[in-house]
Amino acid sequence: MHESLDDGAWFAPKRFGIGVGLPIAWQGWLLLATYFGALAGTKVLMHSGLAGSRPMAFALFLAATAVFLVVSHRHTRRRTATATAEASLAEAARTSDQDTLFLCYRSGLKFTCQPRGRAGWFALAAWTLPLLPMSLCLAWLLLRFPENVLPIGIGFSLIVLFWSAVMVFWILSRSEMIDLKALPKPPRRGKRGPGQR
Repeated sequence: MHESLDDGAWFAPKRFGIGVGLPIAWQGWLLLATYFGALAGTKVLMHSGLAGSRPMAFALFLAATAVFLVVSHRHTRRRTATATAEASLAEAARTSDQDTLFLCYRSGLKFTCQPRGRAGWFALAAWTLPLLPMSLCLAWLLLRFPENVLPIGIGFSLIVLFWSAVMVFWILSRSEMIDLKALPKPPRRGKRGPGQR
């Protein structure tokens, strides 16, 4: 259950890692729906056939993404004491003498991995940077052969899916796993009686 919304936050922080979690208030859901609406608008604008529609669609995409990131960051709940304790645990694990590039937190079938130190960030960049030339190649192919959009899109999707699967397997093989279900749970505060403080 979420904590009380007295702090006016629209989004919950991610439990581990960097970023914004799911919306916890109607304003957060409205912002998320507006962002998806803007993305749909860029898609419609891009295929409208108007002169200069592609640069305008790209500018709209950048502006909508920037606004979404700034507003969601400003309206994200700050981490609680429990999250601070979990961050301390993660920091202790990060500085352990293990020689792994990543830390992976496992809770059942869900995994959250994050780089450990500069070597981990460098390895992650080495895996993700090739996606940029792949995307540029996709854009060139779509401009060169506009009649073959569907086969090019399917081929590109399969290549990226294969690349991502190999990257995830490689990261998991070089990770220290921390099972969150095996960690001790923080004590719950009991209800206080009328005479207790």
